[in-house]
Amino acid sequence: MTLAVALFLVTIALPAMAFGVRHQRPALLLLSAAILVSHGLPLISSDPMHGSATMVAYQGEVMLMTVLASLAWLLGYWIVARQPLEGAGTISRGWTFDPLAWHIAVLIGLVISIGLAPGGPIGFAQAGFLRLPVETPLFSVTYAFGCLGALTTSLLCLRQLRNSGPSPWFSMVLILAVFWLLGGRTQLAITGLSFALIYLAHGQIRLRRLIVPGAVVAVLAVQTLSFRLTLQGEETDFFASLPMTLSQMSLLEGYALSARYAAEIGFNPGQYWDVMQQVLPRALFSEKPMQLSRELRLMEARDLLGGLTPGLAGEAFAAGGHVFVCVIGLLFGAVLALLDNAYGALRGLTPLSQALVTALIPLLAIFVLRGGFDTGIFRLAVILFGGGVLAVFQSAILDPARLPR
Repeated sequence: MTLAVALFLVTIALPAMAFGVRHQRPALLLLSAAILVSHGLPLISSDPMHGSATMVAYQGEVMLMTVLASLAWLLGYWIVARQPLEGAGTISRGWTFDPLAWHIAVLIGLVISIGLAPGGPIGFAQAGFLRLPVETPLFSVTYAFGCLGALTTSLLCLRQLRNSGPSPWFSMVLILAVFWLLGGRTQLAITGLSFALIYLAHGQIRLRRLIVPGAVVAVLAVQTLSFRLTLQGEETDFFASLPMTLSQMSLLEGYALSARYAAEIGFNPGQYWDVMQQVLPRALFSEKPMQLSRELRLMEARDLLGGLTPGLAGEAFAAGGHVFVCVIGLLFGAVLALLDNAYGALRGLTPLSQALVTALIPLLAIFVLRGGFDTGIFRLAVILFGGGVLAVFQSAILDPARLPR
């Protein structure tokens, strides 16, 4: 039965991946890749004799969760993707404001927040790699500045494409280095991908030219895990960390823990209200609800690196069972289709809209899908807030009469 389910998931994922590549739909490509490497292939290689007790106990729930989530994601995507965004192929109007001043202000805030971290830049890097709990909100502030810096860097990339100037390599490397120092392999990947999507949409690079940067990011991801294990006192090297990195691609263990959570504690329909409160810094709001991903890690002490998360489907199951998995999955697929539709018409959008679309595609299709909204809500909120502020500023420049007197 397990093999049949796995082969079914692989069968629906591969054509979707091919369609995403052929028609340059990055969200569909990432979505179908997640179905393949996080659902299908782990089921093929799973061994009940060596799985966790939780995985063995809830194997049936996990398999049903993977099938329902995968089908809901693709169905929601297909329903909306049939209606592409109007204006594809047109070129957007010129800039209404220069993003450089905003970018410099964000970078200044980023450097100051890193410098004020306990232990300075070295302490900041150690806390990120070791996933140490911190009592100061500075860590969240630094992360927020990093997210805003990624958004303003994207705007600089778009300005460079408009004016045929040099690419903002320094800013891109700086932002990527900050996310790497934060210990977030996924953060590094989605930020780099957001930059790449801009140049891909504008015809400056082709997919095959992303192979080398992608390989570099993959090596850094494995090396980050190896370095973190070393700092925690475990003797390891790059090749010893590789199997663990590959195993973390699977979402099955997180789904099993979500099923166990629902069985022991009951469904929590208020989960998404708890998620909204995660944007508040715990250092200032100590009584805000604990993240579901944190609760799951406390249920099993095997995960010491903070890599075990419920995933989007597991989070939905904990909130309302398989019904929520289907509903949230349909909505999620629809949102990704909207973003892909916008990406197909990217050059016809304003620069700010282009930056937001290319930031949201990897954020949702990788980070939120793998971690759930309770882990991705903070970055999502920061990006939308920053985009909102810039949109108001842009609107005021276009029509000063809109400003309140």
